[in-house]
Amino acid sequence: MSIVGGRKRIKKTLSAAEALDLFIIARNGEAQARLNALWEHWDMVLGPDLSGLVAPLGHKDGTLLLGAEDGAAAQEAHLCSQDILERANAFMDEAFFSGIRVGLMQGRRSLASPIPRPRIEPLRTMPPRPPHLGGLSLDPADPVGRAYAAYVRAFNTPV
Repeated sequence: MSIVGGRKRIKKTLSAAEALDLFIIARNGEAQARLNALWEHWDMVLGPDLSGLVAPLGHKDGTLLLGAEDGAAAQEAHLCSQDILERANAFMDEAFFSGIRVGLMQGRRSLASPIPRPRIEPLRTMPPRPPHLGGLSLDPADPVGRAYAAYVRAFNTPV
């Protein structure tokens, strides 16, 4: 074992799972995974009353950053801040957050909302069949030959 950059270096072959575990631990990945779980389960953690008031926007220096739609919701969340803090820390199984800061959403997206994914429309019609399709004689063992054969089959298969 040798010391490299202040860390112990292990001179042995690791499995991919062991190496990934060491990588995640070195990058504080366990805490990030727990934070992601908090964002995903935000409605369950706070309950319907409190989760309707505020949405998670992130964290910074031990402070949980929350967003409210309007000033009245922000004031209500500020009055319930101790309860919100206790519930978030209970979910994290430690005193992860030391305080809460509530601001207005102002168009920011909540971390509790799912990431919008673009909808990809399937190809409804087959493009026109190219002229002289299938006239090449390629080696079927070659990857290019197999790809060309699949391309020809796609046009010969009725849709």
